[in-house]
Amino acid sequence: MAEPQAERPRLCVFPDLSRPQSAADIETWCQPHRKIFGEFSSSSFGDFQTVFDQPQEYIMELTFNQAAKGVNKEFTVNIMDTCERCDGKGNEPGTKVQHCHYCGGSGMETINTGPFVMRSTCRRCGGRGSIIVTPCVVCRGVGQAKQKKRVMIPVPAGVEDGQTVRMPVGKREIFITFRVQKSPVFRRDGADIHSDLFISIAQALLGGTARAQGLYETINVMIPPGTQTDQKIRMGGKGIPRINSYGYGDHYIHIKIRVPKRLTSRQQNLILSYAEDETDVEGTVNGVTLTTSGKRSTGN
Repeated sequence: MAEPQAERPRLCVFPDLSRPQSAADIETWCQPHRKIFGEFSSSSFGDFQTVFDQPQEYIMELTFNQAAKGVNKEFTVNIMDTCERCDGKGNEPGTKVQHCHYCGGSGMETINTGPFVMRSTCRRCGGRGSIIVTPCVVCRGVGQAKQKKRVMIPVPAGVEDGQTVRMPVGKREIFITFRVQKSPVFRRDGADIHSDLFISIAQALLGGTARAQGLYETINVMIPPGTQTDQKIRMGGKGIPRINSYGYGDHYIHIKIRVPKRLTSRQQNLILSYAEDETDVEGTVNGVTLTTSGKRSTGN
């Protein structure tokens, strides 16, 4: 069998700049050179640095009230930051580094590519200008180490579930995404909150007052006569702070009429008397019959 032939090196043909060049010709000539320059401009140290520069992400659990009112919450993070032992230098304290003879200590090397002269990060020292002989025992010469830090996170009032904030920690940055728990009392719609208030039949018919739980305090709610179930009462400015503007949202109270399951004898007689006078009833009412004279009677 014939041995496979080695791939022939591709010849780089420079364009004749004495004549006009089309955009396609220039692009065809520039494409392999971009690849060459990209290969020389990269380094292993650059890849590590990219990893370290990426902000870390954390999840913080909040109650409904904490998210609505804001809170300062202590949080523990494990973050890649400047090594405290070597102060980010990479070498063991008390030891010296060697001068990089490859780049002359400049951290940059010169690469000749035909008519062009390129300057890129030194591949020997990674741009440091020096060679670490005795790496730090903590960070192993990288200059970065994982550290556990307790930080105080100022949660702004009005944050919503899933929102993310950026916060500096030491010389790094972290992203914190909030997870807000549901409230057993309130429902949220932007800066507005909604809650239910149960009232009696007498309060719905005659009106009165009722006490409702508010976000900041107990609210005395005025119940107008003839209040219907699911009717909404608006309490202006009693909602959540608007995080991207001024002012507060509103608190909408949804009225729910509580119907008793059992009545005393007196209550039942009173309701039957009221039922006799009703004129807009569709159907029948238990305990009330219609007489021949058109009057309703309890049948007693």
